[in-house]
Amino acid sequence: MTTAGRVPLFENARAVLIVLVVMGHSLEPLLAREPLARALYTALYLFHIPAFAFLSGHLSRAEWSRKSLEGIAWSLLAPLVIFQVLYVAFDAWVLGRGWSRHWLFQPYWVLWFLWSLACWRLMLPLLRRLPMPLGVSFAIALGAGLLPWVGYLFGLSRTLVFLPCFVAGHLARREWLLGVTPRRRALAVALFALLGGFVWAMTTGRLATPNPQWLYGSVSYSALGATALTGVATRLALLCCALVFTWAVFMLCPRNEGALTRLGGRSLAPFLLHGFVVRSVEKLGGYSVPHGPMGVMLVLLGGGILAVLLGHPLIVRATRPLWEPRRLFQRT
Repeated sequence: MTTAGRVPLFENARAVLIVLVVMGHSLEPLLAREPLARALYTALYLFHIPAFAFLSGHLSRAEWSRKSLEGIAWSLLAPLVIFQVLYVAFDAWVLGRGWSRHWLFQPYWVLWFLWSLACWRLMLPLLRRLPMPLGVSFAIALGAGLLPWVGYLFGLSRTLVFLPCFVAGHLARREWLLGVTPRRRALAVALFALLGGFVWAMTTGRLATPNPQWLYGSVSYSALGATALTGVATRLALLCCALVFTWAVFMLCPRNEGALTRLGGRSLAPFLLHGFVVRSVEKLGGYSVPHGPMGVMLVLLGGGILAVLLGHPLIVRATRPLWEPRRLFQRT
């Protein structure tokens, strides 16, 4: 355990995942022209958001106490409101994109996860009272795609689609996640090597790059042009793959406290702030420079560096009132 009572493995995993999130968003402006960017983006989105949901579920308690409800309000909903306003204003006044008609009802880009996490934590006590909560959550996720009106508004589709990952994380035994053997590590390495093979096949055109909307979990099956049966089967396969690779992430993350642990403890700042930087670089034409595989790798490296920089203690302290507004009231 760390001095703050946290498990280093979980903070290390959080750090790895936030770096992958920033890398993935950094690749988005290249998707239209770079096959390698599309392939890497697909690989990242196969597991990094489900893994975040899994980790969040493991660290969440199934309770509706006053303390837990206040925690949801202050740690998730308050920063959601603050950054929703900041990002929408940034879009309108800095990027010149105008005001979204749905900005009051649709979480902005990266912010959907805060809303979904709040919903998951509120739903968890109810799910735990049901028989087979994981099975129920899978049924909800698969059934959500059958409803044509479930989509981006209120982040409803993603909230329902990634619910099984959150519930699976909550139900996972601590010793199962902490325990690692050479055989398990070898299997995890083999899984990511296999994923690397799929990236190579997609880059070279030997394998078609799937529609990223499948990985976002943000729209119905009909919106994706799939039948009910195909949609259910595809979503089930994607969720199962996501959980398998989530397990692999935990098997490969270091168990000891170090630089990753410290970054993991400061991961909310990079998560909430990196969108401003990525969108600004895109607006200024920074993405017109990198081309080819080398350019894609430079963008990936830049995304990783950005995540680390935004997690620097100076940045965290300067921006903390935005994503921990409760501190302002505690001081007064």
